[in-house]
Amino acid sequence: MGKYRSDVKCETIFGGVSIEEHKTMLKKNPPHIVVGTPGRVLDLVNRGALKFNNLKFFILDECDKMLL
Repeated sequence: MGKYRSDVKCETIFGGVSIEEHKTMLKKNPPHIVVGTPGRVLDLVNRGALKFNNLKFFILDECDKMLL
């Protein structure tokens, strides 16, 4: 989406990348849209780096696989 709309900033967060790198990105230049793996999203929420206080939409894809 960010490719076609320069006013919308999108970021991906996933394991294998330094958690500190993600925390810095979220603090200094927070995106409008975050796409992330469940584990990394939960980790960032628990650390207080990713906040849901202005959240409008939350989408879980393949939730059935997370419940197994």
